[in-house]
Amino acid sequence: MQTLHGLHAVYCDSSFFIALFSKKDVKHKRALELFKEIEKNHIEIHTCWFIVSETMTVLLYQYGYREALTFNQSIDLFHIRHPIESQHHQAIALFNLFAKDRKVSFVDALSHVLVSGDLKNMPALSFDRDFKALGLTTIQ
Repeated sequence: MQTLHGLHAVYCDSSFFIALFSKKDVKHKRALELFKEIEKNHIEIHTCWFIVSETMTVLLYQYGYREALTFNQSIDLFHIRHPIESQHHQAIALFNLFAKDRKVSFVDALSHVLVSGDLKNMPALSFDRDFKALGLTTIQ
């Protein structure tokens, strides 16, 4: 099983946050294990506002208000990235390239741009296949 040993920071995808904040999610136990490791080792959590938005929406629609509210109350713990316009254009180009052959969300394409650029290929916590398909180092 993959661990976070030796890491100082990770980028978190909505699939990780959703699993962490919903006890009903099939990946909840694993997300909780990873979060405990994050806390124990004082690992920084990075994400972007698009991930925050996606997470709040999915938690509310699929799991309920309480889960969405609990997540909302935790966002001060995260380093939330603000993509600049050129990064949005890079993400659109990446989306156009990959979306023909497989379903890759714009948010995942934008995350790829952030992680592979500003965040210097920081490992990502993600439970979906898109991050790995985009060539990012993922911990599941």
